[in-house]
Amino acid sequence: MTKQEARAFFIPYLRAEYPAPSASPTASCGQGTTESTLFVSLTGLRAWAKLHGLPEREAMVRLLPFNIWPERFRRNFGLFSAQDMARLLRSRILVLGCGGLGGHAAELLARMGAGFLRLADNDVFDESNLNRQRFCTESALGRPKALVLRQALADVASHLDVEAVQLEADEHNLPDLLRGVDVALDCLDTIAAKTALERACLAAGVPFVHGSVLRDEGFAYVNGGPTPRLAELYPQGQSVEELAQTRREGVGTLAPAAVACLMVRLCLRIVLAPPSEFSGAGAETDGAGAEEVAGAEAGGAPCPCPCTCARPQVQESASASQESAAVGEPAAGNPASGHLPAGNMPAGNLPAGHGSGVLSPLYHLDMSVPELERFFWE
Repeated sequence: MTKQEARAFFIPYLRAEYPAPSASPTASCGQGTTESTLFVSLTGLRAWAKLHGLPEREAMVRLLPFNIWPERFRRNFGLFSAQDMARLLRSRILVLGCGGLGGHAAELLARMGAGFLRLADNDVFDESNLNRQRFCTESALGRPKALVLRQALADVASHLDVEAVQLEADEHNLPDLLRGVDVALDCLDTIAAKTALERACLAAGVPFVHGSVLRDEGFAYVNGGPTPRLAELYPQGQSVEELAQTRREGVGTLAPAAVACLMVRLCLRIVLAPPSEFSGAGAETDGAGAEEVAGAEAGGAPCPCPCTCARPQVQESASASQESAAVGEPAAGNPASGHLPAGNMPAGNLPAGHGSGVLSPLYHLDMSVPELERFFWE
């Protein structure tokens, strides 16, 4: 079917038509075309896919060069190019941990247009998850998190392939979990599991996106290797007592959602980046309220936390909290021990693609009201 035949096919299914924004080859969403962009219904897409014997997602990808977009992605238009959407629809992403961070991240990726998600978690939803975990509902209590997410995401994005795996990640099964994915999101709940995932990612050549929250704060970074970073952040690991203490700490409703947004933004750096992207872009800050956290030359300020849980020790700007952030989420991301090494984690450049060398700064989000007031209003 030619472009004109395809465009004619969708006339009965047309939901909107945008004129070409520019004939310039540098136009961000028009990509140099003088042809209008059609936004077509899900019913039309399914009819076209059936006619050509294609999966729904592959039909979307093949229609994008014809300036035919799914109506479901109309509000992505102008933020993502057709090439971006094709890359996203063909992306394969591992979300390890399906609680506070993982639930929010998985939903964001599904709504945005990711093509395949592998969800891994061996836990079930508990009443204590109701305050912050996206897919924890009263009717879901006692049900496996990974299976609940798979069912919910099928109703959000029918084009999305979701593989739900009920297991506890360890060094033996991580290579299998990482097989065939473009990037892995760390939404795990212990230092040992997070460290094992980062090492397995780097060994497999899969970029690693770390996230962690505790109370109203969180951290995130992306690392494509070759050097693991969590072992530097937490050289002492995490004792049984520290883990137990962390699981008694509060975790707010806002922090998991905010850090998940930042993690997905870092994930997009990997999924969407053309080969020449990010030269000199390592200092970019993603997300409102995100701050690059520099390690202290002398090891950082002492942790003010009165409990036994240690924290990454960092120096913060004048607008940031004077307290080092405790991080961790007992059910959704949880580094809770150790110190940032002397010297800053190098920002470097952020080379694109699915290989080694991708490294962002360590970002810090503080969702406490005083911090938001200081950051936005003063």
